[in-house]
Amino acid sequence: MTIFKKIVTDIYIVSWALFKVLIPTLIVVKIAEMAGAVYWLNVAMAPIVTMIGLPADMAIVLTTTMLTNPYAGLMLLSAMPSAASLSVAQTTIIASFMLFAHSLPVEAAITRNAGLRVGVTLVVRVGAAILFCALLNIFFNQFNVLGETARLHLPQFDMTPSLLQWGIQKMMHPILVLVGIGSRASTIVIVGLTLGLGFGGGLMIKDVRQGMIPAQAAVGSLVLINLYHSVFEDTAVLMLLGPSLFYILVVRGIFSLILTYVIIRLLALLSEPNYDRFVVNTKAFGAH
Repeated sequence: MTIFKKIVTDIYIVSWALFKVLIPTLIVVKIAEMAGAVYWLNVAMAPIVTMIGLPADMAIVLTTTMLTNPYAGLMLLSAMPSAASLSVAQTTIIASFMLFAHSLPVEAAITRNAGLRVGVTLVVRVGAAILFCALLNIFFNQFNVLGETARLHLPQFDMTPSLLQWGIQKMMHPILVLVGIGSRASTIVIVGLTLGLGFGGGLMIKDVRQGMIPAQAAVGSLVLINLYHSVFEDTAVLMLLGPSLFYILVVRGIFSLILTYVIIRLLALLSEPNYDRFVVNTKAFGAH
C-alpha cells in the first residue's frame, strides 16, 4: 500500500508540474501565432533555410514546427509545391532540423522548470539544428549522396519500446557517465530519450525540487534530452518524409552526445556566480 501511495503521489507531482507549465505556455503560443510570430520567424529563417540546402518555401514548415510540433510541420509540407521534388538528402535535413527544433515554447518551459534557463535551451537546440543540418548539406553535396527523389514510407519496428528502453539503458549508462552526466540522472535521461522530453522533463522537475539531483547533473541531462529525445515516436513520424534513418537516428545521436560533452565542458569553465546567473534556473532547485 505504501508503494502504491508513493506511485500515485509521484504521478500527481509530475502531472501537476507539467500542467502548470503546459497550459499557460500553449495559451501564449496561440496568442503569438495570432499576432504574426510565424511570419516574422519565417522572415528570419529564410537565409538559414537556403544555407542548409532547402527550397525557400520550407522556411514556413520549419518555423511552424519550432513553434508547435512536427505534425503541424508535416501538414504544411504536404501542401508545398516543392515537396514532390525533394531529394532524400533534403528530407533528411528537414527531418533532422525538426527533430532538433520542435515544440520549443512548451519544451523550453518544461526544461526551465527542471533547472535550465530558456535562453540556453533555445540557443542549444536551434544552434544544434542549424549546425548539424549545415554539416549534412556540405557532406551530401561534397560526396553526392542521397540525391535520389524521396519517397514516403513508414518504418516497421519489430521490438517493443519497453525492451528497447531496457537495452538502451544498459548500453547508454557508461556512455552518459563518460559524457559527464552522473549515474543518478541517467535513468531520467533514458526516459527522455525514449519517451520524450515531457516524460523525462517531468521526472526531472520532481527530482530537482526534492534535491535528489545536483544542478550540474541536471543541466547535463537536460542538454542531452533537449538534443535527442522521443526517438520512437518522433523518428517514426518523420520517416514519412522518406529521409535516411541512419543519419537522423544514428549520426544525429552521435552528434548530440559529442555536442553535449562539449557544452558540459564549456559550461564548467564558468564561475559559480555566472553559472547560476546564465545557465541554471536556481528557483527550480529545492522549491516546494
